[in-house]
Amino acid sequence: MPFVAILALVVAVVLVVAGGVWAATSLSSGGKHTAATKKASPDGSPSSGTGASASASAGADYPYGPDVGLKKALRTGDCVRAVWTGTAFSSRPELRVVDCAHGVPDGQVMAVDATRDFADARDHGGERCSGDVKGVVGALADAGVYALTPTEAGFRAAGRGTACLVLGRHVPIGGAIGRFRSTGSNVWTTEMSVGDCWLYVDHTTYFTATLTDCADQHTDQVIGSVTAPKAMAFEDALRRANTLCANRFESTWAPGSDRSVFGYLSDENNWKAGFDSVVCTVGEADRSRTTGAISSSGATA
Repeated sequence: MPFVAILALVVAVVLVVAGGVWAATSLSSGGKHTAATKKASPDGSPSSGTGASASASAGADYPYGPDVGLKKALRTGDCVRAVWTGTAFSSRPELRVVDCAHGVPDGQVMAVDATRDFADARDHGGERCSGDVKGVVGALADAGVYALTPTEAGFRAAGRGTACLVLGRHVPIGGAIGRFRSTGSNVWTTEMSVGDCWLYVDHTTYFTATLTDCADQHTDQVIGSVTAPKAMAFEDALRRANTLCANRFESTWAPGSDRSVFGYLSDENNWKAGFDSVVCTVGEADRSRTTGAISSSGATA
């Protein structure tokens, strides 16, 4: 991506050297997860019509209800921006489909649980969604699952499906996740998943983390994440990121002197918004490139 475009999108990963700690800067939250005041109608126009006929019309126009605001059924792979109308993950979000690469999405539709009748979707769709995307959620540093069930009136318009969304808990995930990414794409701390291998690429004033196949040359392999102590300031987290990750993972992932565990943070705005996770990777101690996935025993597969 051209340098100017990177600046315009504010998605450059900046190299911060603080006491030997490598810190990867990610996307800022921009207040995407704040509660929103409900509009008179999803398009901002005054509400019109009452009674059964108006309700039926709304159901036909909005598969998930007017409060969600979508007029088309969500499809697997769709990236969305979300504004919660109440408590995050407990209220119905207002959603908008955006470009995965440039729309700074809060998350992505990882599956659609289709069923034959509305009652089954209402009663069991959420449970099945949780099972379907459990692995994706668990691999990310700070994400949760939200099952968006259709309304009864919009059940057919929604393709008879419950959309299984994986969303950032505190800040936007910022791009495609899981199987929807491709090698050669840049990944940020908010989208890094356990098992990812990526290549540190130095651009003098910043660096990028380029997703690779673990069989190919790479510098880092994501092995998990740790939550920083609540009282820890961002600057302290920068200095101690490597240590925080080493305390959790070094004995199993880097027991010898040839490998080390590293910690990567998001940026300070995300930190203040609640993304206080440190993404942990393993790599060669001298930061050289390697090939092959590393197992939890420290051996290369």
